[in-house]
Amino acid sequence: AGAVNTALILLDSAGPGHEAGLANGSDQVGRNYMFHTMSAMVSMAAEPIDAPFPKTLCVNDFYWGDPAGGFDHPMGQIQLLEHMDGHVLEGQIAEDEHIPPFFVPDFLSNAAANRLLAFLLLSEDLPHPDNRVRRDNGRIRLDYTHGDISGHRQLCRRLDHALDTFHGREALRHHFQLSKMLPLYGTAHMCGTARMGNDPRTSVVDAQCKAHELDNLYITDSSVFVSSAAVNPTLTIVANAWRVGDHLRERLGAPARTRFA
Repeated sequence: AGAVNTALILLDSAGPGHEAGLANGSDQVGRNYMFHTMSAMVSMAAEPIDAPFPKTLCVNDFYWGDPAGGFDHPMGQIQLLEHMDGHVLEGQIAEDEHIPPFFVPDFLSNAAANRLLAFLLLSEDLPHPDNRVRRDNGRIRLDYTHGDISGHRQLCRRLDHALDTFHGREALRHHFQLSKMLPLYGTAHMCGTARMGNDPRTSVVDAQCKAHELDNLYITDSSVFVSSAAVNPTLTIVANAWRVGDHLRERLGAPARTRFA
């Protein structure tokens, strides 16, 4: 169901013996919510940019930091974003500058979009018990405060400097850059809220993703993750679900699945 809805399902399933919600004897359900600290950076060059498959490229050079550059702490990952067409650019201008799209001619927005390099910068979010999902008079409430984002700010500075160097080339020397940190509604890659652990007092599920307090409840989405890394968690979710599936087959005495080379 995902980090938010899994927590809500468990919290909404309170009953005899589970007054605080299913699997919530530790009061950890809904807590330790994480999502990636993200910024978008757009750089416009003087000449059109031909990048037919931009989303396939990313940079991990600063993932663990840049000791030689004076910052020995993790920063994160830099991804190229998909091509931004004129209509997407018009929508972003409308949101940021409150200028209705019909005031921006299509030929102008398309010409600008063809000269844009768009980047997404992702940094790891760290778990904190006060960052949580809960019910508030029937509504969904998300309590969240950013932790230390100095590494993310350094990552943005590194890319800004790299782009200045890149655009220093003759053909691309006239350029400008825009960047902004994505707000809370950019809640992609949510993790936490039903964390995995060996101690039932501080976690919701065990190493096999089975709820400590229930024998027939397994959770295999990103809510069980105890950290978020700085990359898309989808493949890790799939791999973990496959692992838990193998465990359930063995536990139930079912034949092992066929493995393909």
